[in-house]
Amino acid sequence: MKQTGSRGELLVAEKLIANGWSVSFPHGDSEPFDLLASKGDRTLKIQVKSTLAPQYPKGKGPHYQFHLKHGRKSRAYDEGSVDIFVCVALDAKRFWVIDCRDKPKPSMKIYGAGSKYAQTEDNWATLEKPA
Repeated sequence: MKQTGSRGELLVAEKLIANGWSVSFPHGDSEPFDLLASKGDRTLKIQVKSTLAPQYPKGKGPHYQFHLKHGRKSRAYDEGSVDIFVCVALDAKRFWVIDCRDKPKPSMKIYGAGSKYAQTEDNWATLEKPA
């Protein structure tokens, strides 16, 4: 499980660097976010959620599922502790960039192109939105 998260974090860091951001990793699991991304005078706390592959439940279409919670008791993130969630599908190297101000649900299922989260896929411009 830890390896899945680490893979996602490194893929997101590569995308950020390719888009001109500087990336820092907090030491250990001491912070509620995985990455600090800085560009100019803007610094963002980014939490990465990763999954290996889509799920195929009976009677429903395939989807990627992400839990936007943390800790052993699966607590919601406190307001202000994270600025951006990036959900990563490792099998297809797909990324959904979600602003925490949009109040995403704590459990997200992302279906195909018609999904309510479709507009967040590869939407790295979200990081440039004014605070």
